[in-house]
Amino acid sequence: MHHQNTLLKNRSTGMCLGLLVTCAVFLAAIPIQSQDKKQTAGADDDVIKVTSNLVSLDVIVKDKKGEPITDLRAEDFKVSENGVPQKIEFFDATLTSDSEAGQPTNTTGSNQPKPRSSNGLPRNIIALVLDGQSTELGNLKRVRDGITKYIRERISDDDSVALFAISGDLQLLQPFTQDKAKLVSAVENAYGSSTVSKTSERAGISESIATLRDQLASAPTGPVLSAAGGSAAAQVMIWQRVLEEYVQLRTALSVQQARPILAGLAAICEGLRPIPGKKTLVVFSQGFVAPQVLDWKVQSTIDIANRANVAIYIIDSSGLIGGTPQSGALVPSSALSAISAATSQENRIRAGAGESVFDITRQEGSNRQQDLLYRISGDTGGQLIKNTNDIASGLGRIDAEIRSRYTLAYRSSDPNFDGSFRKVKVEVRRSDTVVVARPGYYAIPPSQVVPLSPDDRKLLANFSAMAAHPSLPLSLQMNPIRSQPGYYIVPLSFEIPPAAIEFDHKADKQQMALDVLGVVRRQGDDKILSRLGGDFDVGLTAQQYESILNDKIFFRQDMELEAGSYSIDLVVKDRLSGKVAAQRQSLVLPVSESEFFATEAVLSRHAELLPASTGDVLSDGKVQIRPSPSREFHSTDNLIIFFVLYNAAPVVETGKPLVRVTVTLMKDGKPVTRPADYELTEPTAEPVPHLTFAKYFKLTGLPAGRYSAVIETRDIVQKKLVTQEAWFVIAQ
Repeated sequence: MHHQNTLLKNRSTGMCLGLLVTCAVFLAAIPIQSQDKKQTAGADDDVIKVTSNLVSLDVIVKDKKGEPITDLRAEDFKVSENGVPQKIEFFDATLTSDSEAGQPTNTTGSNQPKPRSSNGLPRNIIALVLDGQSTELGNLKRVRDGITKYIRERISDDDSVALFAISGDLQLLQPFTQDKAKLVSAVENAYGSSTVSKTSERAGISESIATLRDQLASAPTGPVLSAAGGSAAAQVMIWQRVLEEYVQLRTALSVQQARPILAGLAAICEGLRPIPGKKTLVVFSQGFVAPQVLDWKVQSTIDIANRANVAIYIIDSSGLIGGTPQSGALVPSSALSAISAATSQENRIRAGAGESVFDITRQEGSNRQQDLLYRISGDTGGQLIKNTNDIASGLGRIDAEIRSRYTLAYRSSDPNFDGSFRKVKVEVRRSDTVVVARPGYYAIPPSQVVPLSPDDRKLLANFSAMAAHPSLPLSLQMNPIRSQPGYYIVPLSFEIPPAAIEFDHKADKQQMALDVLGVVRRQGDDKILSRLGGDFDVGLTAQQYESILNDKIFFRQDMELEAGSYSIDLVVKDRLSGKVAAQRQSLVLPVSESEFFATEAVLSRHAELLPASTGDVLSDGKVQIRPSPSREFHSTDNLIIFFVLYNAAPVVETGKPLVRVTVTLMKDGKPVTRPADYELTEPTAEPVPHLTFAKYFKLTGLPAGRYSAVIETRDIVQKKLVTQEAWFVIAQ
């Protein structure tokens, strides 16, 4: 049988629910002192490590004129949790107060150490974070100058400051110090290290989207009655197709931009958790659009900050903006994207490709509860400062607020930290005052790094029973690809037959509701490293619903993990029918980086040509493939085989590798096709040197049944052979 094959092209992140879930980055307990000397074991005594279930709150009290009141004492405050009065066990006065700070109240006999160390280490801890993912080069100079002025004029001996940058990953540019010269030097050097903004690129794509939409809006509609009309209709189809690709590219870029920012903020807050004092994180950001699938990560970042009692302030680094420019961002009606065979890709993306309501350039008039920067800052006790070119002035406003904060701590009378939200009310026994404090917190156990909701806990509690008796058919697979030395991108994909899902007809839509929860642990360790999934509500038009019935419901989410062994638990629940599925898979990511190595073959029946490369790991050239976890095909499909090769030795004469790949389709242990041979000689340098195998095979003429693809990969220079077998089914 003759097989037609073509090389698949392009690296793109047009992923369905693509998400890089960065493994938790833990900052060690950092002593609040100058970093001139290397820390010794004895210095650890100066760091207060709070391990009990204390709840800490920062509180600002203002008079009727809005001026801060700084002379209050512990006995002036009352705190209640869910309506139950709580005993204030620790009180820390404002930084501008003459009262002695860090004193336990007179009403407790607790032996808990004071929240301030005995040698007078700084009480004011400030982490400055440059968001290089969103801040454009032209605005970084303004940010740098403002921070430098703030350090020189505002930082005192009672402050300890560190400088971080987020540029694809989290960088500690200057550890906590009171040395102004070191801080200023770090800020100046950071100007060049944080210039990886994706904002300009995203703005360019949005401009192209707006232009195409204008062209489509002015295009003639109606039946084609002439040759000219046919030409115009063809042009409209081209515009629609290009628009779909641009929307997909923008969505993918938004994912790439948002995920390291959220992971970095969570990591800093978690690192600050055991450190006493007034803790503030100031972020300089132009803002970012996050997909709805990242909402759990947004809430997790807020929860981690609140547990560590870190107030997050955000300064809009875009500066003064005239008017209210529109971003053109799509407002999703649902969160589950890439529903197979939907007639319009833009409709699929609009329905759930992942752009939230929020866009930093469109704040006025938008819902503040869904505005990411307002939400992160407001829910952690900070604020968002925007529309100003004077960064130093914005920092001055933040500094004044920091220095007027009281810190109250109490041990909750409810010891059951079950993840539920608890309302906290702080009152002052003085008339004509306004109290500003967080409205409450999620009761997360101190030992839990990744916060889980009560519903998440219920799902995981019943995991074994659901895994033993699933009521929902689920096909799951993971395909690790090396992203950098010692690390892997791991796309997790699953498919569900649409016939297994219950739909609810409302108005003109078919509604579907899925809960997806995944947790990542190291093999043999119960600690959760990362969380995946979310709650997805999808409204399908009649056309979309009809087309999905002939395909699968597909989900993909990416993780980044370092080499090692992991256990991944995944739970999927159909909210309308109550059907559930649960699977546990082990994942081994090889530590060795020198051996000739081939990743497990990805089988697919879907490939899509994209207009540009965006770096998706499951793509080659300009073609992105969508895995088929069910491995179910029809004789009319093309079977796509994709895998990546590492450490092939170069030929001396050419300096290029020479790898021969032989693929044979088998059924019942016998070949049903002739072996097809290919030579790979053109390596790709990024993200790590590799060769990509991406070919398709026609299944025409093959009867229904179970098959396998036997793949032999030979490094001709090293004379090494790697063999793997990937099974699949051809359905009737």
